[in-house]
Amino acid sequence: MRIDKIETDKKRFLEFLLLADEQESMIDRYLERGEMFVMYDSEDEPVCSAVVTDEGDDICELKNLAVSPQCQRKGYGRKMVNFLCRHYADRFRFITVGTGDSVQTVSFYKNCGFHYSHTVPDFFTINYDHPIIEDGKLLKDMVYFRRALAYTSLVIKDKRTSELVASLQCVWEESVRATHVFLTEKDIEMLKPAVWDAFMMIENLVVLYNYKKPIGFIGMERQKIEMLFISPEYFGCGFGKLLVQLALGEYGCVFVDVNEQNPKAWDFYRHMGFHEFERTETDEQGNPFPIIKMKLF
Repeated sequence: MRIDKIETDKKRFLEFLLLADEQESMIDRYLERGEMFVMYDSEDEPVCSAVVTDEGDDICELKNLAVSPQCQRKGYGRKMVNFLCRHYADRFRFITVGTGDSVQTVSFYKNCGFHYSHTVPDFFTINYDHPIIEDGKLLKDMVYFRRALAYTSLVIKDKRTSELVASLQCVWEESVRATHVFLTEKDIEMLKPAVWDAFMMIENLVVLYNYKKPIGFIGMERQKIEMLFISPEYFGCGFGKLLVQLALGEYGCVFVDVNEQNPKAWDFYRHMGFHEFERTETDEQGNPFPIIKMKLF
């Protein structure tokens, strides 16, 4: 499978484009100003196409996404969306998509990490010269969804500047205050020096960026996830899962410690395949915060 950017003669893929937007005059509004990508299968046959436009304010929009009928429900659409999110992550903060209020389509984008943004009333009735029907439903309003974009970068020890570590410490504080409600302000202040040292010394530190701004990180050492925090603004975007999958797939991590008083984290790692094998009454610093030790089986 490969994905090519189409620079010229985009209309040769009109058959694909019409699968997602059945009025050619509407396609003409965005096709030339947008960037087009086509996915090919192992037989070098096109199976999926997409068009993305720059909408300003650090936002790009997925204007058209189509999968050939014989290749639908095989994951090609999701693969294209994931490719686009990686491709545009260092250029835009968000990617949006507008669609009709169809259960199947809305479910697809939600499963791809998009969240509801807003609705444009009567978009289809005003802009199309014929009724648009999908899954037996007459479409009227355009429903917009949005997904935050992010990319990861491994930061080696001699590149961990004070400025970067200060930014990561802010992410840690915001995340801890939102999730570790059992910690007092005094506890947080007491932990700060150890956290700073951990940023500087941990073997592998991967930072998650949204438009060049750190919004999360994961620290790993000796097959263990030592720290994972996401800015609260980006909770629910799937970035925690993204970082754990990175830790498992690229760094071979199989261990993690979780605060017993943070049940959401406990459940999150269970969902990722970890199981508890030991409990301690205190954390590694000897503080009275019980720890659940978990392993990937």
